[in-house]
Amino acid sequence: MLRFEICNAKSCAEELLALGKINMKMWYLFEWLTLHDELRHGTQAEVVKLYIDEQLVAYSLLENYEACTDKIKSFKGRVYQDLGVIHFVTVPAYRKKGYASLLAEKMYQEVIKPLLARYPDVIAYVTATGRAVPLMQRTGIKKTQLVTQFYSDLTFEQKVVIPLSC
Repeated sequence: MLRFEICNAKSCAEELLALGKINMKMWYLFEWLTLHDELRHGTQAEVVKLYIDEQLVAYSLLENYEACTDKIKSFKGRVYQDLGVIHFVTVPAYRKKGYASLLAEKMYQEVIKPLLARYPDVIAYVTATGRAVPLMQRTGIKKTQLVTQFYSDLTFEQKVVIPLSC
């Protein structure tokens, strides 16, 4: 039986650390939370976990930058707000079975879509890279709300402004 659970990462950091090596891209974030109880600069980490028969098999995590003032940028008279980065982790035995797609849809509907809706007066977006890109694109997220590459101040126009204006 499939079951989803939505939580803030600090409430489930120990459980996610227990996944071990498959969890390397998120390991330091969870370790930080267990040692410091919160992330830096107002960042939150929202998690959608997927269980099969009460066993955690995959999760999606949004590093939520909503409270981070350094993620708001004015460019040529328009205000852009980076609301976070999306990650997916699946236990190897459960990969290529569609679970990440289920997580992406749940993450979009329950976390990202309401988050984006709170910012109608700016160009608000989230970032997904690598294998997270097609997962998020299949959710129906607008092209003007999804950045598909990491960027810096030097590449902001090329990787954020131009793609989001299409």
